[in-house]
Amino acid sequence: MSFPWAKHYEPKQPLMRWLDEKLPLPRLVYNAVGAGYPVPRNLNYFWNFGVLAGAALAMQIITGVVLAMHYAANAGVAFGSVESIMRDVNAGWFLRYAHANGASMFLAVVYIHIGRGLYYGSYKAPREMV
Repeated sequence: MSFPWAKHYEPKQPLMRWLDEKLPLPRLVYNAVGAGYPVPRNLNYFWNFGVLAGAALAMQIITGVVLAMHYAANAGVAFGSVESIMRDVNAGWFLRYAHANGASMFLAVVYIHIGRGLYYGSYKAPREMV
């Protein structure tokens, strides 16, 4: 481990010590998960919603750009272009439905992200990155 404060893996049960000698898989998992590193006391799964909001936004941008390449904004052919996207474009139905459902997912994730910030008081001083 690279940090001096990180706890080193020391198996306590004889079976785990034997397994660690023969196959250091538990040591690899322990070091990969980072069980010895300091983390905030209130860390939970609600802190993932910022990343999920960014991923949903990226999905909306990508599917929106691809759909915009095939859409015609003329009143006479707009329905026909949507029908063409659904039938003729490879995986066009998937792009359209991913874009439609991604909008709902984005709003839900952003609301949960904002709610987490209000609940934990992330707006209060002192605001620090670490």
